[in-house]
Amino acid sequence: MTPAEDRGWLVCERTVAALGKLEQVLRSEVHADDLQLRVVAVELVQRGGKRLRPALLLLSASIAGSDWPAGEAPLLNAAAALEMVHVASLYHDDVMDRAPLRRSGMSVNARWGNAVASLGGTYLFAKASGLFARLGDHANRLAGEAFVELCGGQLREVENAYNLALSEQEHLEILGSKTATLFELPCELGAYLAGLPIAATEALARYGHYLGIAFQIADDVLDITGSPGMTGKAAGTDLREGVYSLSVLHALRSDGAAAARIRELLARVHLEDGEIEEVVGLLRESGAVSHALATARTSVARALDALASVPAGDPRTSLERLAFYAMARSS
Repeated sequence: MTPAEDRGWLVCERTVAALGKLEQVLRSEVHADDLQLRVVAVELVQRGGKRLRPALLLLSASIAGSDWPAGEAPLLNAAAALEMVHVASLYHDDVMDRAPLRRSGMSVNARWGNAVASLGGTYLFAKASGLFARLGDHANRLAGEAFVELCGGQLREVENAYNLALSEQEHLEILGSKTATLFELPCELGAYLAGLPIAATEALARYGHYLGIAFQIADDVLDITGSPGMTGKAAGTDLREGVYSLSVLHALRSDGAAAARIRELLARVHLEDGEIEEVVGLLRESGAVSHALATARTSVARALDALASVPAGDPRTSLERLAFYAMARSS
């Protein structure tokens, strides 16, 4: 297991056991009669990953204790659906970013082309929608609203590509929609399916929201400070596509020769490899990364505050440790 997939934070045995059953559910649900579609659909699923969204759903449900009103099967279906939506979003992200790598291997779009990758992502999303429909009207509505929010955030990101005037606040709002939504939904849905009270459900949803923001900021920092072996993609990939992270936006509003040089380079839009490396180097040496990490720590603190009203136990401990893990990856 790679460091990115480390589950040392997960101390809830019930969730560990359920996650062990998830892989079979995923393999069964992504099956397609068409051979090419089947190969494309399972490509990233089979590469593993952190399975964070399924874990969040199962941990939130485990807050309820040993009594799951509808049993384990609906929770596993919901967990599988969430993972499929996440993987589908990766397919589409890689098409938009023209990313050559994903999860330490060739991306689906690089291997089979944008059209095939897009269809693969759409297929996974359609299969996930079928699973959500089995969970009842309320759960299906929660998922539908989350997907609308997710698409809106992704569209805002595309609209602001290469936008040097994008504010940090606007950037954080985009993160709240395009990333935090798929952290918030598992927590809220798991709590709902387990029959938790409204107050606990809302607290877990808040936790998921702030955790998602912290995770995305940490991931964006790794795009600057990490290596391809650590992140599964080339450093500066987001920069090349004009997707400016909190570190970049903060640096653009700073004073000094380094900030001026970053502004000069990014104003060119189409950068050569050496210019991308120069921007990455300048960002690493600046205080912009520290600023981004401080913002992520604030989000972690807010996530932990949201858990204060949640009953103590291994599920809550796991959620708390996951919040710290979000920061440890980029430290």
